[in-house]
Amino acid sequence: MSKLAGIRGGRWMFACSLIIACLSLVLWPGNGRAADNQAIGSVGNVDGDLDDSNVFTIDAALLSLVKAAFLADGTPLTSGATVPRGTLVKFLIYVDNTTTFAMNDLAVSDALDAAFVYQAGTIKVDSSQNTGATAAAIYAAVDATAALTDAVSGVDAAGISGNVVSAGDDTGNATVTVPASRVWALLFTVSVQ
Repeated sequence: MSKLAGIRGGRWMFACSLIIACLSLVLWPGNGRAADNQAIGSVGNVDGDLDDSNVFTIDAALLSLVKAAFLADGTPLTSGATVPRGTLVKFLIYVDNTTTFAMNDLAVSDALDAAFVYQAGTIKVDSSQNTGATAAAIYAAVDATAALTDAVSGVDAAGISGNVVSAGDDTGNATVTVPASRVWALLFTVSVQ
């Protein structure tokens, strides 16, 4: 029996919607592709006014979402690396927009594990790198920018609340737009506990 079988009414619809949203919006490390969307249109609720153009398809965009870790000196950390307590680690999260149009209203959230303590005043963002740039080049570009305030507000693109570093207006920050053929990056520093 499915785990969803015991959920009834509106709760089932809500849970189902969340599952669908997660599957179509989560971008795995590497490349991800959302499903194409199709809609039916009309003019003044008269379907015939659009003739054969009532149905249109919006092609999904190819995006890439990556999270990487670096030592404070910029040395990349590989998956499974072990570092001593007290080590400062910089987390880099970036979205590579390989399309020829801007991606508006990006929202990113990263909940920190209890093993990491955020270091105040270290959130930085950048969108100066062209699509396909290496993680090292993206890291260098965003690391060279000025830090934002830590506050979650409409003033900066990113902030932290509790243990969640977030960016974008859906998270309470300013709007984030990823320019066409560009990489948008978020960088912040934590201490290993």
